[in-house]
Amino acid sequence: MTKKVCSCINELPDDLILKILSFLSTKHVVVTSLLSKEWKSLWTRVPILKYDVRDHTRFFERFLDKSLLSHQSHVLESLHVKLSVTLWNKDIGPWISTALRHHHCHLRELEIDACIVHTLLPPELFTCETLVVLKLKGIVIDVEAPLTTVCLPSLKTLHIDHSSLFDFESLQMLLSSCNFLTDLMVTRESRFFFAEFDVSWCKTLVALKLEGLKDVISIYSSAVCLPFLKTLHVARMVDFSNDSFCRLLSKCPVLSDLTLEEKTSDVLLNLDIDMPYLQRLSIITIVDDPKHLCSLLTNYTRKLAIIAPSFKFFNIQELVYAGYQYIVRVRLGVPTLEDANIFRRIVHLELSICSERYGGMLVDLLLCFIKLVVLKLENVYLLTPLGRWEPPSLVPECLLSSLEALEWKGYTGRYGDKDVGSNKLKRT
Repeated sequence: MTKKVCSCINELPDDLILKILSFLSTKHVVVTSLLSKEWKSLWTRVPILKYDVRDHTRFFERFLDKSLLSHQSHVLESLHVKLSVTLWNKDIGPWISTALRHHHCHLRELEIDACIVHTLLPPELFTCETLVVLKLKGIVIDVEAPLTTVCLPSLKTLHIDHSSLFDFESLQMLLSSCNFLTDLMVTRESRFFFAEFDVSWCKTLVALKLEGLKDVISIYSSAVCLPFLKTLHVARMVDFSNDSFCRLLSKCPVLSDLTLEEKTSDVLLNLDIDMPYLQRLSIITIVDDPKHLCSLLTNYTRKLAIIAPSFKFFNIQELVYAGYQYIVRVRLGVPTLEDANIFRRIVHLELSICSERYGGMLVDLLLCFIKLVVLKLENVYLLTPLGRWEPPSLVPECLLSSLEALEWKGYTGRYGDKDVGSNKLKRT
């Protein structure tokens, strides 16, 4: 770094410099102490520490010890730790204890991605009164001893990702102590599902994501009401009950974003309740062919156009190894008297190209969406272009009259990609 650049940075207010440094990993933040005398202790006032074992080929343990204890105890607000069993397989629990003892009065956010590293959480974590965000990801995260006391009065976000940390009783005890919880995510492997789970435990929720559990509502629950819930994601339920789910939807008056698996989403087609605020529906499925895709679009958009007057966005996702990927996104325009066909309302289409068969799927969709204004394509796998492509005998009407914008990410310029691109540009 040149002297001129250093001089310019030094002229910035400390608060702004600390804000900039908070976006970096702790390894790189600590290195700034070598820049000058003024910077020697500046890093100890950065409010966020981010440790990623992949940043360290050696001495990760020593770096954890020294940096945690050197950091000023009245400043640290957020601690992120990401581990890898192939690089470092020690229990991170003792260092979490150190952080809590050293910064207990101010720590507001803790995020742990333990991968498959065995991790024992200290009991004092669950009595941290300042903690607002707690995110735990890892298959073998556990507590040092059974939870007997839980007090997290400030907690607003709780994410438990692929961890069997809590059984039914301890999760209920935890949630009952969180009077301001607004964002809850619980995902587990289906073979480790809870005997019961009841969303009515937390009536303040705004966002809820559940995967790999038994059901969303306990069979013993007499009253279910989530008056503030806006986002609901439900997937991989072991024993999904249509009746209980319909009861839940009827008690979510401001729900605006809903994600379901296709095998459980049929409940929507038989709903007789109004969902006045619902704007977005995402269906998780496997897209077999264009007819299947068009059938999903037809059935759900037609139904939601009736029961959800604010409905605008419909997404279709597929489950892949790393999570969910979007296959299709559509946006509906404002309805008019002449739009008896629901496809006439679709003005925005995004399609992910995952294999050669998506060329034919694209043509079928363009033929249906006669008022399409925006078309966005993305090659999910850069080594998978559309292949040899034959132009359709009929030119889609939207290419001749309504299409205004075309965007293509991951365009390869080979084979079918080039053919499709040139055909669309000629017709538009």
